[in-house]
Amino acid sequence: MRAKIRARASQEGFEKSVATKKAIEEATQRAMAGSSSATADQMLDLSGFGEKFTDDGTDELTPEEQAEIDKIANMPIFDQVKEELSNTRFPTPIAVFQTACVMALIFAVSATLILKGDATIRDIYMSQGFIPRPDEVYDFSDLSLPDGFLDQKELESNIGDAIGFATDTADDILSGN
Repeated sequence: MRAKIRARASQEGFEKSVATKKAIEEATQRAMAGSSSATADQMLDLSGFGEKFTDDGTDELTPEEQAEIDKIANMPIFDQVKEELSNTRFPTPIAVFQTACVMALIFAVSATLILKGDATIRDIYMSQGFIPRPDEVYDFSDLSLPDGFLDQKELESNIGDAIGFATDTADDILSGN
């Protein structure tokens, strides 16, 4: 394999770079010696790099060049719209129908996956006893509520009585009764 690569490289005129090998060896020696990474004569000169980004106006197009490049921009607005619409490819009714069918199929598959997943999770939770089944009826007849618990319904019907009751209860607590 290496022989084929070497043969191809020599056929194309590629040679081993002695300069690169020497540069790597010199950089390794400098790194081992702890000296700077490169000497001034080996560093890349970037002095002219920033000058390429200044706007000197030479890259601007003349109005004639702009007109030649963009012929539609110089037309009246009605002709521009007519030209753009003539170059626009609108979908055929069959393509619209196909897209609508694909969307409906995606909706049906997504809805089915969500509903089946929900039913599966609900069945798992019901079988583990985390939530009751819909047909399970619990008997709370033996539940004992604190005295006055059901009196709350009457208090809720009249807010004024509720505030009065709360005030009386707070007074009783504060007075120590």
